Formats: sequence, structure tokens, C-alpha cells
Amino acid sequence: AGSRSKTVEAAVKGGKAPSWLDKNVAKASLMDDQTAQTNPYELTNALMDFAVSKGARIVKGKVDGMEMDGDKVKAVRVGEEAIETDCCVIAMGPWSCMAEDWFPGLSLPMQGVRSTSIVYKSEENVDAFALFCAEDSNGCHLEVYPRASNEIYLCGIGGSKYLDNDDLKRVSPEEITADPSRVAAAERSFGSMSSLGSKKADIAQACMRPCPPDAKPYLGRIPGTQNAFIAAGHNCWGILWAPVTGLAMSELILDGKSKCADLSPFNPGRFSKKSSASSGRRGRQQVDEPVGEQW
Repeated sequence: AGSRSKTVEAAVKGGKAPSWLDKNVAKASLMDDQTAQTNPYELTNALMDFAVSKGARIVKGKVDGMEMDGDKVKAVRVGEEAIETDCCVIAMGPWSCMAEDWFPGLSLPMQGVRSTSIVYKSEENVDAFALFCAEDSNGCHLEVYPRASNEIYLCGIGGSKYLDNDDLKRVSPEEITADPSRVAAAERSFGSMSSLGSKKADIAQACMRPCPPDAKPYLGRIPGTQNAFIAAGHNCWGILWAPVTGLAMSELILDGKSKCADLSPFNPGRFSKKSSASSGRRGRQQVDEPVGEQW
């Protein structure tokens, strides 16, 4: 709290802190100067565009189930259409738990963490420093990410909502919207430390982070099937882990085994043979493992 300290002033002048950290900041230090960030929207669209250029077809719709031929998925039902397939990969984030209803005996406990984020747009270039803040009086622990587009993305806003499997199956992605009270809290927090936050956020949004109870994603073949796989449950690390996940899954599907990573800890059937003591529980912990914002 208070005005920007001499320590922060010196850090800014020495290129160790961003110039936009120009208001009530008492302390700041550089953690790492050998890192970078990826814009999730740009990366996702670039990957989809590349896939389409190689012959892929993108179908937007709601998956209603599978058409099976014994232990093989014959087609995926999307609305009125049955899309034939020789390989099915479930990669629907927190909604991947819906596969429990499509594959008998499969148990995919999932906690969806609805998290609000905001974006500011700047007319000027913004110093490329990511900022990680401690918990503040507004209940925020802000993470601030300037982007090459001169946008400033903020998460770590606090007040996340937690949904279990039944909740997730009842709610659609379109219903995941920002919490106005947390938007206001983040605006207060950022506005107190930077003049970039002197206005209202340009974008308020929310995501649903997928958190299995043991903090490990589901990666591999779905038990009891020949050609059904799952890759989901990466929490907030989805973009970071996406490239190696794609490589590992492609090796598994095409070669029968992942060579780049051992997928055994991420076995999709690890909860299917025993019932979890915390099944149906809601909150910040399941199976005595911290999830959500804690990992």
C-alpha cells in the first residue's frame, strides 16, 4: 500500500519492473527474465486453421453420445448427425466427464472451477512484464499478463465457483459468465497499482477449469474400448501442456504407445474400479488433494 516506493522506482528505471506499475506499489522484484507467454486464443485458432488446411473439418455442436459396435466407437452423435469415426478422442475440458454416460463403467470425477478474468485494451505499447501479486484486501491475488496486442489480461481474481460432475452435466459453456462482483474487485485492485486500470475493463469473461481430484489430467485409452481416448483435466495448465499432450496422444493412437511421456499416471480408468471416498463432495478439496486455485 502507499505510493510507489523508491525501490520500485529504481526497479522500473533499471528495467526490472514495468513502467505501468506506476501507482500504489510498495515492493516489486524480478523473478525471471527468461520466459515467454502464449495467447491461448491465437494458439488454438492457429492449430485449428492448420488442421483445416490439412483436410480436417470442424463441426460445431453438442455431442449427444456414441454409436458403438461392440467395444469400438462407430460414430459420434452431434445433434441430428452421426459422424462416423475410426478413432474418437474426448477433449472437452471439464465437460469431458459427460463421457461417463457414454462408456459403461467409466468414472471421471471432475471439479469445474469457474474463474472470472478481465482484459484491458491500451492505445500504447505495454511493457511485457507478467506480474504476480499476493492476496489483497479485495480478495484478489492478481496475475497480470500484457500481450503483444497491447491488451492486458488479468486473472487470479478470486471468488471462483466449484461445480461437480452433476453440476457440469447440467450447465452449458454458454452459461459460464463473469461474476460482476469479482470484476469490480479486480478493477479496484489493478486500478490501485497502475494507471492502465484507471478505467473499466474492456472485457469481462469467465472460464471453467477442469480439475480431476488427484490434480492429474486424464490421458489415454478409455478402458474397455479399442478406439476411444481421452485428453482432459489440465486445470489452468492446458495451453502449456497442450503441445506435449497432443504429441503423446498422437503417438499412442498411431503407434500404440506414447514415446515422449509415460502416460500411466494419467490412466483414464484410475477411478473406475473403486469409488472415491469424496464422491459428490464439493469445495476446494477432493480425495484429500488440493485442487482449483491451489495448484
